[in-house]
Amino acid sequence: MFDHTLIQTTPPETMPRTDADPFTREWIAALPESDASLAKLGDAVWLDKYDSIAVMRHDPIRTILPDWRRFTSTAKPFYDPFTLVPPILVVQDPPEHTVARDALMRFFSPAALAPWRAAFAQEADRVIDAALARGTVDAVADIAAPFVLKVFPDMLGLSEEGREFILDFGDAAFNTVGPNNAIFQASFERAAPAFEWVDRNTTRETVVPGGLADKILRLSDEGIVTMAEAEFLVRATLAAGFDTTVLGIANIIGGIVNFPENYPLMRAEPALAKNAVNEMLRYDPPARMQGRTANLDVEVGGIQFRQGDQISLLLTAAGRDDRRWQEPERFDVRRTGANVGFGGGIHLCMGQVLARMESEAIIDALVRKVAAIEAAGPGERFINNAAVGWKHLPVRLVPA
Repeated sequence: MFDHTLIQTTPPETMPRTDADPFTREWIAALPESDASLAKLGDAVWLDKYDSIAVMRHDPIRTILPDWRRFTSTAKPFYDPFTLVPPILVVQDPPEHTVARDALMRFFSPAALAPWRAAFAQEADRVIDAALARGTVDAVADIAAPFVLKVFPDMLGLSEEGREFILDFGDAAFNTVGPNNAIFQASFERAAPAFEWVDRNTTRETVVPGGLADKILRLSDEGIVTMAEAEFLVRATLAAGFDTTVLGIANIIGGIVNFPENYPLMRAEPALAKNAVNEMLRYDPPARMQGRTANLDVEVGGIQFRQGDQISLLLTAAGRDDRRWQEPERFDVRRTGANVGFGGGIHLCMGQVLARMESEAIIDALVRKVAAIEAAGPGERFINNAAVGWKHLPVRLVPA
């Protein structure tokens, strides 16, 4: 565990610094471009308001993400142990992290999730048929959200009544990754009923026997985690698995609307649905950042870090790095090459296979049933410290 007395509160002598606040409504509404603009100051910059370092470039971020020995996850910018984030997994390094992650990964492997593929496809067809019947819809409220709020709670084994609360719960949870600001506080006030719903509906007595939530809770029977930790893990799965998947699906549709030349390619070659997910993770990733703290004085890609430096790795900016990507401002489903949209290393998104399955199910239904996706009005961005994407995205669906 990192010694918090070592946290640095003054900038390195040679590092550029800024008094800009990347956690205002205006800044967040302009993501990912606003985060990427910090790279004009340097590969990394000291944020005066938060006594921490933001890293914007793809290569150093890709190096730091898996390097838990030099960059710990047990301390990070903005972390408050009294938030919704459980004190396991996301704030652990090996060996503790390995035990819990290995136990959970049995439920999130491709083989474990494969039986759900048909149900995802069936629900995706239903959602897209309903959207086509209306013609002009909100890609968030009428496509992404109803799909995710059906398939994932069904898999978890949660009550059908009150599922809409899960989105407010996830909103509040992701805000804890950033500072305790007005955005954070407003989301917590808004989510008060959601907290109560989640507390009631994630116990062994209330979840469906044999569902994913029940299986996670039963990890306590094996002695891998305590029951309190198992309940935390169910709630963390809820928090991590909804808002970002909803945002990710809508962000793919947003990329298609803004760069419509992609959609005929996707219809002609449905396998490009997988590329569309990857390109979204680069172009408009729903998870904004990951945090680390330097365990020692170390240099990465020409950036000098001191022991105790708190670091925000801006995944949004990494995807717009013009040293890594040609025309990074363009959404292009033909683009190849790995990105950091799901993180990296031991903290690579554990639910990435599930998120891909859900996103690909919707994209597959779209390309089969919809001839064109057109903008139907201005969109509105989602305002959250760490979850990135569209709150509203009006689109017109032309039937095939």
